[in-house]
Amino acid sequence: MEDFSAIAAFVRVVEAKGFSAAAPQLGMTPSGVSRAIARLEEQLGVRLFFRSTRALRLTDDGGAFYQRCKQILLDLADATEALGESRSSPSGKLRVGVAVSIGRTVLMQNLADFEARYPDIRLELSMCDYPYDLNEEGIDCAIRMGELPDSNLIARKLGYLCNVLLASPEYLGRHGRPRRVEDLQRHRCINYVFPNGRPHVWQVETARGRVDVAIEPHMLINDGESVIQAAVNSLGIIHAPYCMASCMVDKGMLEVVLPDTVCTGSPVWIVYPQKRHLSARVQAFIGWVDELFSRINAPACGVTVPSLSAAAAAQAEKELAAA
Repeated sequence: MEDFSAIAAFVRVVEAKGFSAAAPQLGMTPSGVSRAIARLEEQLGVRLFFRSTRALRLTDDGGAFYQRCKQILLDLADATEALGESRSSPSGKLRVGVAVSIGRTVLMQNLADFEARYPDIRLELSMCDYPYDLNEEGIDCAIRMGELPDSNLIARKLGYLCNVLLASPEYLGRHGRPRRVEDLQRHRCINYVFPNGRPHVWQVETARGRVDVAIEPHMLINDGESVIQAAVNSLGIIHAPYCMASCMVDKGMLEVVLPDTVCTGSPVWIVYPQKRHLSARVQAFIGWVDELFSRINAPACGVTVPSLSAAAAAQAEKELAAA
């Protein structure tokens, strides 16, 4: 059997759709590539391509051989990369996908810590709210919220969003601090609106269990980050994931209101394509995000975030589907 160079040449010809296009990538002449493929066919005892003056087309045997060879070369590249990484700290380009609101309010506020820990990783953040294919976009991993559709991705659950009531010290100084859930009806409340026009349903934990809160919002906003900014600007009380506002709380710009009403919301995941070998930089990022989420997701007010009930899980899934 020929060495891996012949197999690599065969895979390159398939992907480049011709000998001439593959030749520069292989550092060979078109005739040299053609001879290498002919030798490979002779040793295998099968025809890999149908050749004509107009086109080059895989045979059935060639198609099956290509799929196996492509995976073999990927495994070889992974093994080579793993060997190199075992001798050095995580490095290289890392592409991460994340929703815009989470990217701006959670990741961007904490990236200095990631940079300090892994200075050799070149992070590329792809922040967008539309569904995308990680493989097609060349993204190594992504942070996603809500129930995940069936896919060929590996998913690791980071936990559940911790939803809290928040307001600025200035607002609370002017309007007073609510002492019970019913007091919210007389306060200025700012609510998030989903893209379909449906407002977010406020839910809190009480002695009676989880209940919906009836509010008459003073303001409706269809952007999660702007909802938080409205609260920072003392425009009212909001109901939002704590992790998205934790930096504002740490800086004293927002306070948790009615801390004993904290409740769980949508699940949060980190997903990545199926690979036999997960690069050191992806593993480093997954570990860092897991630690970050555990640290900033729940308020430091001595409250244990309740586990997600079946009803709450159904509500989170409904909200995701409507978004």
